[in-house]
Amino acid sequence: MAELTIITYLRGEERLTSELVEIGNQLHRLYCGVSMKLYVESKPKIITDAEFPIHIIYASGTKYRKILCTLDTTEDRYLLSLDNDIEANIPALLRLVKRTLDGHYDLGWGRIHSRRVSNFVSSLVEVDKLLSHTVLRPLLWRLHLGVTIPGQCFLLKTDSFKGRLSATDTFLDDLSIGLYAAKHHLRYCYMQEVVAFELPSYSFATLWKQRIRWATGFRQSLSCGTLGKKDRRLLWIHAFFYHLFPIIHVVALAFFAMKIPVAVFGWLCLVALTMARCNPKALAAAFIYPVAFPLFHIGWCFHVFYVGRKK
Repeated sequence: MAELTIITYLRGEERLTSELVEIGNQLHRLYCGVSMKLYVESKPKIITDAEFPIHIIYASGTKYRKILCTLDTTEDRYLLSLDNDIEANIPALLRLVKRTLDGHYDLGWGRIHSRRVSNFVSSLVEVDKLLSHTVLRPLLWRLHLGVTIPGQCFLLKTDSFKGRLSATDTFLDDLSIGLYAAKHHLRYCYMQEVVAFELPSYSFATLWKQRIRWATGFRQSLSCGTLGKKDRRLLWIHAFFYHLFPIIHVVALAFFAMKIPVAVFGWLCLVALTMARCNPKALAAAFIYPVAFPLFHIGWCFHVFYVGRKK
């Protein structure tokens, strides 16, 4: 039994990045027996500079299905799931791995931020990541109401999840894994460091499709036959804070802007300063975010409550 297996996933003609190979090399030097399971949809380019074994698995379908498959077939102590397109903060990622393994935690993650892109939509996504990873997710987990983990990079203790996760397939692996961990009060390691940066959506259309995919994943999670009352309550609390509250907030802003515009402006400034405190360069986008971004949450709600029901 090895300490760690890395899982990553390639779509279409994607190639395994040199950065993920370097992460594997550094982990291989620290932990005996580290290997990688590489899920691909087409023949990948052969990797020549990897110091660890890479097991190529041809499979289509969701990332969640691939995680379940790995859990069923591995005897290694921990799984480290990494999206292929991340830009890792390797020293911070290594600290996360060490802290999670040494502490025998069931689950481990750090903060994910967006890469800097000179684009209006990408700037809004950057602020959305700041809000989610530095405010919402830590707060909800601290209140024992959290159900999501960052799907781009996380660690799982094999024995804590093997044969126990829902068999209902979903686009939202982060929600299904987080919901199980919350329901069973598993021990988690949250590190307040940025462990990776993801490439944000560049266009309105791409971001809209992402939100519709999230809405589909949420309905898939709700359709699971093994959900109890507590599970549904946690899912709807997640939906409220991540998707419904921003809509309520912008409606309230519109109402009070006609009565007390100075106070509304001051509130927007305070919210922007709070969200951008970890990244002052995002301050302008953070000011616009509460007014502009709820449009995507409206799309999410429309798909969950109307389109999804029609299907």
